[in-house]
Amino acid sequence: MTEPLDRKHFTIIAGIVVISTALLIFYLSWVFVNVIILSILGAYVLRPLEMRLSEFTKIKNRRITSILTIVAVALVFSAVFLNIIFIMGSELAKLQPAVLETDVDAIIDYGMGLMGDYIPDSVQQNMKENLAGSASSTILSAVTHLQRLVLSFISNIALFAMELAVVVFLVYYLLIDGENIVQTFINILPSNRVEIVKDFLYHLDSIYNSLFNVYLVVCVLTGIIGGIGLMLIGVPYPVMWGAVIAVLALLPIVGPGAFYVPAAIYYFLVHDPVRAVMIVIFGWLFLETIPGNVIRPRLMMQRGQIHPIITLLSFTAPLFVVGAMGIIIGPAAFGFMLALYRTYRGTEPKNPGETRNDGEVFEGDEVVEQKEQADDSEEEPVKESTKED
Repeated sequence: MTEPLDRKHFTIIAGIVVISTALLIFYLSWVFVNVIILSILGAYVLRPLEMRLSEFTKIKNRRITSILTIVAVALVFSAVFLNIIFIMGSELAKLQPAVLETDVDAIIDYGMGLMGDYIPDSVQQNMKENLAGSASSTILSAVTHLQRLVLSFISNIALFAMELAVVVFLVYYLLIDGENIVQTFINILPSNRVEIVKDFLYHLDSIYNSLFNVYLVVCVLTGIIGGIGLMLIGVPYPVMWGAVIAVLALLPIVGPGAFYVPAAIYYFLVHDPVRAVMIVIFGWLFLETIPGNVIRPRLMMQRGQIHPIITLLSFTAPLFVVGAMGIIIGPAAFGFMLALYRTYRGTEPKNPGETRNDGEVFEGDEVVEQKEQADDSEEEPVKESTKED
């Protein structure tokens, strides 16, 4: 009786120690939870790019290709980000409340002139005074808030730089050892659970490929198309507005229309109707129709198809709960549950032998051979029994 009790006590104590240590690690890492999530997403998104770079450059060293991938992406995003910060800083410094109020009064007068034949002069005067007062207070509050945001970012730039450095290092090591981590997890599983876990990982990879890789690629392409088109149309700061369009394309409810519709209205109000019409046509055709109906379906290639309701909820609802990180946490959580559901239902992958993002075949010749051997071993006893009979 003593030995079983000692073993039970040891198991309880070991469990308490393991759980306590895990909670301690979770508590100590909570400050960097956003950094860890961004790193995992970055490694998953950059993995296909790293593979394409390795094929193009014929470099087989994973460390070199990972560094080249991170450096290339970092240079592009740094250039765009610094361009946006410089433009915002310079434009906000030029903003003067008195000048803005004058511009707003001119726009209000223009609007009242359009309605002059339908509204009495006395009503127009009251509406003008009310609109002018509300617009002045709103503009002053918005300018002050934007200036505070820019100054706050500049003051915290050292902290952001440190977090970015941690993200870069984590992405680098995940690109190198991510496959080994997954394989190590699979190796410690019971042998009778390996296949179902592989099915789950395949579904998860297929779903995340649609929710993250394809979705982000389409958004980036939409931003690039938007920047080029706006430059050709003659809109100032096309690089900045292209980045804004890419961010807006991430939000299913908002979309690029949140940019090109107000932009067209602005140019219509400043007596430039030709450019306004060009922006509307360009936005509807090249920012909405082609990315949504041509580019995205071709990239998905019928793999990991997800209902639009799930996509809408996963990218939109978490934003109101956890803020900006919801655009990552939401699709990850919804995709995880969808993969569990498809694995539970026994949904067969589109192509079981299809190459995944990591370049490995999910169900290759070895797995097929193991299945054939298992079938042969099951048939042998039946043959022996028939001979004895």
